[in-house]
Amino acid sequence: MRTGIGGTQEVWIHPIQLYVGVADLIEIDAAFSKNLPVAGLLGRIGFFEHFKITFDPSGNPPGLELERVYKM
Repeated sequence: MRTGIGGTQEVWIHPIQLYVGVADLIEIDAAFSKNLPVAGLLGRIGFFEHFKITFDPSGNPPGLELERVYKM
């Protein structure tokens, strides 16, 4: 069980390799749930610290831009 903004959910956590863009490979622990009403992210640890993200809600559909950040 994990708790987030929507409350407590039963989840299964698995290590995965996530390809972002053309060549960026990020290894994260991903949480999966059968009970989400819509597809969505179940957290941000392991992904967002690798990118500077700019959201642009003005487009149709809205978009985002990712810039890779390399930390020591």
